[in-house]
Amino acid sequence: MLRPYSLINSHGKPHFGHFAQPVNEVNIKDADYRTPMNTKAGKWKRHFNFKQFQYFGGISRDIIFGCALADLRYIGAAFVYVYRISDGKMLTWQFKKPMALGLNLSNRPDNGVSTFKSGRKKIQMRYQLNSQGERRKILEIDFGSELQIEAEIFEAKDYQAMALCTPTAVNGWVYAQKTAGLPVTGKLDCSLGKFKLNEIACFGHHDFSAGYMRRETFWNWACFSGQSHHQPKNGSSQPALGLNVSWGVNETGYSENCFWVGNALHKLPQVQFKFDRDDEHSNWRVSCENDQVNLSFKPEGMHKERLNAGFMATNFKQIFGRFNGYLISEDGQRFEVENLYGFVEDQYSKW
Repeated sequence: MLRPYSLINSHGKPHFGHFAQPVNEVNIKDADYRTPMNTKAGKWKRHFNFKQFQYFGGISRDIIFGCALADLRYIGAAFVYVYRISDGKMLTWQFKKPMALGLNLSNRPDNGVSTFKSGRKKIQMRYQLNSQGERRKILEIDFGSELQIEAEIFEAKDYQAMALCTPTAVNGWVYAQKTAGLPVTGKLDCSLGKFKLNEIACFGHHDFSAGYMRRETFWNWACFSGQSHHQPKNGSSQPALGLNVSWGVNETGYSENCFWVGNALHKLPQVQFKFDRDDEHSNWRVSCENDQVNLSFKPEGMHKERLNAGFMATNFKQIFGRFNGYLISEDGQRFEVENLYGFVEDQYSKW
């Protein structure tokens, strides 16, 4: 397990593989980025081929919310939504900014700040690492009377984040740092209600991804965060359960797939997704060949975007609903999943 401070080494190459601790900086200016013919890429290719996105999501029995920031160089994108489970009502906000104007994404997963501004609407994601090795991820949204969010995910020193860098295509690479299954504190105020997140048992997940991704990129993803139905043998309280599995991006030589029980990360092999792409409301199945993952997913709501501008395109669906099934750790422990709320994604991007 590697422990680099920065992602790019002194020769301009990224460290590949899983990291025992997340990197402090994706030092993109130090990268020796090449063309597919192995010649040094020019200034404009170095700039426009680099992509970043960051996501903060929260799940409870009352509400589900999500916020994403994406710097695709030609365009900056942001979306926010809040979904009330009891009646299916949903609020959404979407933004597209040419040349990512108003968007500034940090390259520091620790002690960095990412911001977005459109008129009087402001979004901020802050990342903090203290001297005790504790991490905080903070989401602040100020949309005036429409929406106010102050949410925080706390990672104890012994929390095992998923941090990974993989080769992508012939000349690219992607760094991904993900967490799930952690309590969210703070508040959310909008027309759907006022919520104190710690009082409604809200659990969160976060994604920090950056790199030279494929020009045409596709992925499916599944994630949940909530209270586990596994009963510990010692009679202690039930741990939180988190899931992160995908295919399509970080799959060259290493698997990002994992689940968490409390602060402990359990590795998973490659997974398969089965669903009907022609029916947005169809059930999904997420499984793997060795039976460590066997999950069904029933959709309840959706955030989606579609754009075809020739040189750029996106066809994106983030669907939220309930998971049922089980997960099995490498040492054979089985964890039942019963009506846990979470997300799946079906994403195509040309960027």
